[in-house]
Amino acid sequence: MKAIHHSFLSIIFSLMFIFILFVTSFEAVCYWTPDFYRKEFIKYDVTGSLNSWMGETITIDDMCYVIDQTMVYLRGDRENLIIDTNINGKQTQFYNDNEKSHMADVRDLFVKCIFLRSIFILSCLAIAGYLVVITGAKKTVCELAKGYIHVCMLILLAVFLIGILAASDFTKYFTIFHEIFFSQGNWMFDPRESRMINMLPEGFFSDCALNIVMTFIGAVTALLISASVYLIAAKKHFSK
Repeated sequence: MKAIHHSFLSIIFSLMFIFILFVTSFEAVCYWTPDFYRKEFIKYDVTGSLNSWMGETITIDDMCYVIDQTMVYLRGDRENLIIDTNINGKQTQFYNDNEKSHMADVRDLFVKCIFLRSIFILSCLAIAGYLVVITGAKKTVCELAKGYIHVCMLILLAVFLIGILAASDFTKYFTIFHEIFFSQGNWMFDPRESRMINMLPEGFFSDCALNIVMTFIGAVTALLISASVYLIAAKKHFSK
């Protein structure tokens, strides 16, 4: 009975821990990667797109300022999206009301994920601490490693299958994602009227998703290998 109890806790720990890794992978790509947005803006010629669709001129530096302030807003560290920048040689608010409405929904999702990550970190510490008290440190690491390996294999399989689907038709599944998480329907924009959709074309989101998934898989796999090596070493030690 105790073994089942410990296995259950290790699985819950692993599920929460993998969620922590996913949110942190997102953060690593979107917040910690130097010049990520500048490179994407140049790759997709977003300033040229804005000029072509809306007849507006803005520099890459000003576009980078807008996205930097937007990302600050999305994690809850800025109160609003009233962001003035230099467009056609004069200070103009970058976002319109519809864009602000959608980004408010995105912000809500971001903040909830960050908050949930904090809760999961505390929960993981609580589970690990509890197991250490009742089973000891070495056995706790073994239990958590076993649970992580089992959960990890399923998660990697799920990510692989989702990746295949997304690669087959990114537009389709990008749309499904928005329909699930933004059912309000305020996420469709006309490039003739929306600076935001010119700044963040679908290709940008495709690149962003790929980088996040690769970062996530890298982190999960590295820990999977570490857990496996630890269990093999522990088994050899206890068999002596």
